[in-house]
Amino acid sequence: MVRGPIWSAAVVFLLGLNLRPAVTSLGSALPDIAAAPGVTGAVAAVLVALPLWVCGIGGLLAPWLQAATGTQRTVQVALVLLAVAQVVRVADGPFLLIAGTVLVCVAIALIATMLPLLVGGKSTAFSVCYTLSLGCGSRAGALITPWIVSESSWRFGLAGWAVLAAVTVPFSRRLDGNRPKRGVLSPLAVSKSGRAWGLTVYFGLVSTVTFLVMGWLPAILRDAGVSADVAGACLSLSMILGLPMMWLVPWWVHKRHNQHALLALLVLPSMISVAGLLAAPAVMPWLWATGLGVGMGGIALALTSIPRRAGADPQITTALSAMVQGGGFLIAGVGALACGLVHTITQSWQASLVMVLVVLCGQACAGLVVVRPGVVRSAAVPQQRTAAWPERVPHLSANEPCPPR
Repeated sequence: MVRGPIWSAAVVFLLGLNLRPAVTSLGSALPDIAAAPGVTGAVAAVLVALPLWVCGIGGLLAPWLQAATGTQRTVQVALVLLAVAQVVRVADGPFLLIAGTVLVCVAIALIATMLPLLVGGKSTAFSVCYTLSLGCGSRAGALITPWIVSESSWRFGLAGWAVLAAVTVPFSRRLDGNRPKRGVLSPLAVSKSGRAWGLTVYFGLVSTVTFLVMGWLPAILRDAGVSADVAGACLSLSMILGLPMMWLVPWWVHKRHNQHALLALLVLPSMISVAGLLAAPAVMPWLWATGLGVGMGGIALALTSIPRRAGADPQITTALSAMVQGGGFLIAGVGALACGLVHTITQSWQASLVMVLVVLCGQACAGLVVVRPGVVRSAAVPQQRTAAWPERVPHLSANEPCPPR
């Protein structure tokens, strides 16, 4: 964990704040990037699909780096890489743009995989700091970057977020994470757990819907006859409404007993909104945007559940985090690609929105596994440690906080 409650909140918030702007700023500035010399339509398409796939691969590789260097060093290396890569990718030409984006996403994946280990599952405040910072970073990258681009250039709009990573580096020295170990508990060690798979699928499907909402909502509304200003405002409303959900969901997970009600709150509004976009997108666009914004809180449910389902065990937390975020982003990459291809082939939003409804149904089914009480275990954990588990974590369920380490 991190030393001291004040530094705990500050470091966790700053780390989480770094996980989204480098990606959402890319999408916000994409029209200007596509107009740059040498950036073809193929390059732009790669830039859109790349973050999900690279974050997935990077998340799966994180446990090996953490075992070799320790949690603190892993986070520090990732922050430095994140700062440098954001500057390098705007230096010159499409090759550096793609290569730099790959390094940016690898750095983000490393930090994201380590954060559940640092946050733990016993503190509501820590979970809120973690999820709220993700929401703030995502919205800041999407909403502030266009203003920076309009005042200067897309290069400065992307590279400017490197300052945030650089500022976070000295704070990361106060991390008190796990030291290097000779062995590593890989994501495969928890892959036989149904709860681990439920969390992975849930995270992947929630990420798919979130990615598609941020990319498609303005285009869907504009094609339905909504003005560009209103369509952009609806996207902003959707993203802003996601912020209170990043506070509400961790609080609910830690304090309330009815987790199924929370799952319904996160899935049903999104289903209603997607159905509304199918039937009458231009009739009540503000209402559809509101429901989609509420549904974005599903990310917070997945991330808050990782350390709790790991039962406060550091090794299982790291392995489970790698599986959920690594595998989940790969699932999201497949889902986003499939929905995008269907839209390209049909030249219509109808079939793609039906696919999104199917994804939401899958999210609801996987969510039933996520909210089920219990912990993820691994046969790779030493037997004496497993045998002592009931004494260390008595009566652990989805509705009880994990004990202090």
